[in-house]
Amino acid sequence: MKELMIMVFIVMLILIVIFFPRQETYTFVSHEKEEIYAYTIEIQGAVYQEGYYTFYEPMTLREILMLSTYAKDDADLEALNLDQIYDQDTTILIPSINEAPPIYEKININEADFQMFLEVPGMQERQAASIIIYREANGLFESVDELVNVKYIGAITLEKLKPYLTT
Repeated sequence: MKELMIMVFIVMLILIVIFFPRQETYTFVSHEKEEIYAYTIEIQGAVYQEGYYTFYEPMTLREILMLSTYAKDDADLEALNLDQIYDQDTTILIPSINEAPPIYEKININEADFQMFLEVPGMQERQAASIIIYREANGLFESVDELVNVKYIGAITLEKLKPYLTT
């Protein structure tokens, strides 16, 4: 009887090992540093608190206004695309229903300095610097459309800046 119990115990032990193998858990750790990009958006115009706001992920204009500062009652939000996604440093001007839109004098991209470029609505510092660097390296621009060759200026950005620039 004792031998039978030992045999049953051995068989059960084998079955347990077969049907319930020991599971090893693995934890993978990445030693690579993940870059977190922060971008700053300047909000001006018909808002309660104008200023610079830093975000760490792309957001729509609606989300930006809700998280940073609320638009005033006289803000003309219908003139804006509230679903536009912002994922880089920029300036947003919230227009007011009560004020006329500002009139801007066109800036000559072949003569403008850094500060003059920064007066262009929507122009960022890195874009202004890139235009000057490109102009010094490649000579004068023949048309505003050549700005698409400049670092940090794509076709969409060019269309936004075009009304304020000339050659």
